[in-house]
Amino acid sequence: MPTPKIYLYAEALTHIRQLTLYASLETEKNEHTKILLSSDKKIITAVHDGESSSIYLPTQISGTAHVTFPIDKKTEISARLQIDDAAQLKAVSDEPGGIEVPWTAGDLNEGTSIRCKSCHGVVLRPGQVSTWKDLPSEHWAELMDFWFCHKPHDNDSAHQHAAESKGFSPTSKFTATPRVGLVDAVSFLLHEANCSKLQNVKYPSRKGTFTLKCSDCGTTLGSRQESETSYRLFKSRLQVVSGSNQSPEEYPAATFVCAQLLSLIESSVTRRVVVHADNHTDPDRETEGLMIWIFNPDIYYSSSRRGPTAHRAMKVFYKTLSDPLKFLDANSNTYEELVVTEEDLADFRKSLQESTTILPQSARKFQDWDVGLIDRWEKIATGSAKMDENPLNKRVDEGFEPFKLPAGMQELYL
Repeated sequence: MPTPKIYLYAEALTHIRQLTLYASLETEKNEHTKILLSSDKKIITAVHDGESSSIYLPTQISGTAHVTFPIDKKTEISARLQIDDAAQLKAVSDEPGGIEVPWTAGDLNEGTSIRCKSCHGVVLRPGQVSTWKDLPSEHWAELMDFWFCHKPHDNDSAHQHAAESKGFSPTSKFTATPRVGLVDAVSFLLHEANCSKLQNVKYPSRKGTFTLKCSDCGTTLGSRQESETSYRLFKSRLQVVSGSNQSPEEYPAATFVCAQLLSLIESSVTRRVVVHADNHTDPDRETEGLMIWIFNPDIYYSSSRRGPTAHRAMKVFYKTLSDPLKFLDANSNTYEELVVTEEDLADFRKSLQESTTILPQSARKFQDWDVGLIDRWEKIATGSAKMDENPLNKRVDEGFEPFKLPAGMQELYL
């Protein structure tokens, strides 16, 4: 299939009620190059050299648009459009519990089964778990400890260890019981008696910790602590069948890394995070990490390379870090740490690099940082993405055919 001559990208800046539109052309602009707007002000089309490309805007626009043809960039077009109604893009994260992730307790039932994502080996058979419960936020223990120790009407000495005595200290742990599954943002906590096809691998460098690997293919699926009966399985390495007659679901590591980054934003004042792998297999082997600067945790964008509808995402700057542990030792006050599996780090790095290619060429770098997008998972889509049932909310293959536009197109400029 021939390479499309036109590429469109639009990004909603809800705080200033503006939408930025970019168009990149394979050949230089001419008098026949046009930008068209549908009568409902929701669809943009670029026409150039007998071809057209269209996208839904992340939100409806209003007023007039200022379209520019940069003189020194003969293959680029840019525009700033006024947003008509930013309410439809209101961030869910503005409300408590706004971080959405797949597979909460409400999505699961007694018929749920869990498989290895790599080989589809079943690690939790249907009927093994009869009750699913959501775990509190990752930072619940620290908040409870603070509340118990700083109640203004209590004597400090009498309640010095109140949180510990009630099981609310940061060192408190949840443990799974047979036939009860516990769920947090990035993992399942299951009793060992309910799981199968998991191999416990112990490494001398990690005292008291076992890595859980798929006994069929050797993929890392989770971890457990010595002398404990709870297995923690990572959602990013799993495929889940929510119930009978349901299709298997799986999600990229970036979906769950995104949720962890959003959680760090909620619990800390910094938006700079070092993501690195837990090198339990070989602690002496140096592995590269990623330095992440969360520029905007909640944007909406549309791209002709990812289907015509809008996507909700985080916009981040990132760069490779050669020695993440050494860097964290020297910058622990300004950077948060996020430890993931080696497989998740590799998948996350690949997703970031692929997302950079979605951006216009002129927007892919900021100083010495690369710019990327991390899609935010939504159970109920917001923005113009709600117009479809998600089949187009995916990466578009080569040869993508744009939407056929409704009648009533208008030019943004003459």
